[in-house]
Amino acid sequence: MNVLRNILFKNVPTIRISDSFVEPEMATDLMEHDTQKLNRLIQKGRLSFASHETQLKEFLT
Repeated sequence: MNVLRNILFKNVPTIRISDSFVEPEMATDLMEHDTQKLNRLIQKGRLSFASHETQLKEFLT
């Protein structure tokens, strides 16, 4: 998705908030139904946002 964004919107300033999760046990697809795995992904997403929050605030001001 990041490559596609760079191609389609190369002149639009953007920030990637979600880090990549490269752990094999975090692999999923659109049909994932394991609620524990989905909750772990949500938690990782929150931590990812927290690590980029300062950069996002600067970007928006």
